[in-house]
Amino acid sequence: MASTTLTNFASVSGLYGLLPATTSSLAITTEIITGLTVVKTADKEVWVDGPLMYTITVNNAADEAFTNVKITDLLDILAVTLDTDSIMIDGVATTDYTFIAGLLTVNLPDLAASGKAVVTFQVLQV
Repeated sequence: MASTTLTNFASVSGLYGLLPATTSSLAITTEIITGLTVVKTADKEVWVDGPLMYTITVNNAADEAFTNVKITDLLDILAVTLDTDSIMIDGVATTDYTFIAGLLTVNLPDLAASGKAVVTFQVLQV
């Protein structure tokens, strides 16, 4: 995957008593990975009844494989219940997930360069 390292720091200046003072934080670095995107959509904008289907699409538009991929999604268990039989990866039912206290974690197969995976699942109103 293409990556860039972003280095940043903060500084502050002002008067300390009557003396001008300036100080800076330590530099921090963050790695920016390009070519990897995730999009989540719902099949309804207004939900009255029946199931609501979520779709999560992970695109790897980079030159390297994306491995050990896990999707995590926190669901409000006071409002919805997960239909565990509805979880699919690329249209195929999967049992390679956990759902604990509202946190859904789906394990995906490795995504080759220029690959993608589509996860769908349904929730029902409580």
